[in-house]
Amino acid sequence: MNVVLEKEAPFPVFQPLVHLTTGQFFGYEALLRSATHRTPEALFRKARAEGSLYELDTLSMKKAIESYFTRVTFLDHAPLLFVNVFPSTLLNPAFLSFITEGCLFRLWSGRIVLEINETNEEDKMWEIRVLGQKIRELRQHGFLIALDDVGSGAASLKKIVEYEPDIVKLDRYFGKQLSSIPNKQKLVSLFVQYCQDHTQLVLEGIEEPEDLAVALALGVPVGQGFLLGHPEPLQATQQRR
Repeated sequence: MNVVLEKEAPFPVFQPLVHLTTGQFFGYEALLRSATHRTPEALFRKARAEGSLYELDTLSMKKAIESYFTRVTFLDHAPLLFVNVFPSTLLNPAFLSFITEGCLFRLWSGRIVLEINETNEEDKMWEIRVLGQKIRELRQHGFLIALDDVGSGAASLKKIVEYEPDIVKLDRYFGKQLSSIPNKQKLVSLFVQYCQDHTQLVLEGIEEPEDLAVALALGVPVGQGFLLGHPEPLQATQQRR
């Protein structure tokens, strides 16, 4: 392992995604934390600067998948596991073998969601034609695809059309103060209508009861945010079920 990564000793925590009408868990998003208390953003920036971004990204995924699927007891009904991945990682020639050859990866591929990150540094990679091919190959192996932070930039709407994700995660901007901003309500309602037949919609950033109430009234199926659950070690989140 890279010496820097050994020092950081990264580990996963898990934040629940919740069916808003029933309160049942739809899934968990694995989020990276560091033993040095460096923020995830700082950790990934450092890895990118030192040329070890792919190594950190795949290590993060491996730790999350091992931690989650060696502990869950729901078998085929296990809530989905969302693992973040950079476009550059998807484009790495070694990635497909990495994610299809491990035992846990093969066993649980249908419960793993590859949540593709939006980053300014990698905007141009979405224009690389082979990225769509990589996504199709991963789908053929049973993995689900999610687009993260949708609505935070104009290009994200184009990505929904071109990549046809299984899950669309609306940026937390739309969940915050949803109850008091009618224009946000209109846009969220449009996404609900667009996604209702073929794509699962997740609204991030739900932090206040009044925003949750409006999300429910608009027909948002799945939510994520501090009101619904904080990122925690897996044991703590399961104890709260």
